[in-house]
Amino acid sequence: MIKETLLPNNINLVTETVSTARTVAVGFYYSVGSRFEGPRERGISHFCEHLLFKGTGRFSRREISCTFDRMGGTLNAFTERDDVCVYAVFPSSEENFSHVMDILCSMDSDCIFPECEIEKERCVVENEIRAVEDDPEESSLDALAESVWGGCSLGQTITGTVDDVEKLDSAKIRDWYERFFVHGKLTVYVTGNFDLESAESWLGKLQLHARNEKIPADGMRVWNRGPFFIGSKFGQRQIYVSSQIKRPFDEKSYWAMTVFNALCGDTMSSRMFEVLREKNGLCYSVYSFFSCYEDNGIWSCYASCDGDGTEKALSLMMNELDSILKDGFSDSEISDAKGHLCGEEIMGEGDMEYVMRRLQKSHSLGLPLYSTDEILSSIRAVEKNDIMDLAREILQRECRTVLVYGKKLNRKRLEKVIL
Repeated sequence: MIKETLLPNNINLVTETVSTARTVAVGFYYSVGSRFEGPRERGISHFCEHLLFKGTGRFSRREISCTFDRMGGTLNAFTERDDVCVYAVFPSSEENFSHVMDILCSMDSDCIFPECEIEKERCVVENEIRAVEDDPEESSLDALAESVWGGCSLGQTITGTVDDVEKLDSAKIRDWYERFFVHGKLTVYVTGNFDLESAESWLGKLQLHARNEKIPADGMRVWNRGPFFIGSKFGQRQIYVSSQIKRPFDEKSYWAMTVFNALCGDTMSSRMFEVLREKNGLCYSVYSFFSCYEDNGIWSCYASCDGDGTEKALSLMMNELDSILKDGFSDSEISDAKGHLCGEEIMGEGDMEYVMRRLQKSHSLGLPLYSTDEILSSIRAVEKNDIMDLAREILQRECRTVLVYGKKLNRKRLEKVIL
């Protein structure tokens, strides 16, 4: 059973009770992320996320860690452009649920941020940033965001730079925590075998949170078409062919996009995987994806290849998208893609973390909060015309943005492929 409740302290609680589950997943989603940060605040949301684990007025850092280790559960977090999530997955029992909610609620409103922990974690965060900089795929994703959304807050890196993090002082970090965590907009998602009244009781004790945090209104006005050719230290070239997704989604468009993405690059039998890897052996890594934010979105197909294969790979990607526009997809391809997506949903049904994240995605996009069976029906209801209407909207050559990221790029030769 799925239920949404607005508590008196403005916390939005969204739950899916699964009485047969043996685990519970809880996610605290705060409406703050890298796009909220000003010039002297870069990386502060991500830094705060790390510091949430360093102790509260009631629980030490060690006590928090040991509690989850003892029960065999996990406690983790991540920062995105629109939100910060702190989540836990653990075996279902009344005792475990009380321990977890006590800790998560204490992290929500009672973190103490000891000065020594701030300095130690600053080093940890800087190491994470350097690890991203050493990863060609992660670095290229940052380059993609900066390229297509340069000039608006979505183009900022989530972690900030090492220099940005060095400049964040403890007073600013504590103020950010008070504004956006203790009193900011919070939505909590709980899935699995748990007591709903207990969840409401724990969350009801928290301080008053905001009803809404204003998202910067610059998103839809900015989309830089490129093409972009960015040099890097990495041997392989990272190639992206991307298009803007208009927001907000309606339900029909979302499921059409999901099937379209599976057809293009989300499976081993997809168009891009077949053309680039299986038929031509140009790359190991090839896929497509789409990401949606409150006021903007992006669809991309991606490939990583050696320098000698860059022009051919890009040419094949562009030509395959042209072919989709011209000839569309076969009925068997569409049926296979739907089967793949339905299979993923069925396999994920017993994974409470998967169910929790699925619930959050639907809720954040303003889509109906569907059960697994209702999602399967929505996927199967997508028609070929829905997919092709979407393809015609985002795959025209004038809609595509190309980024090639790597060493010794011959801009003129690559531009000929694009044009």
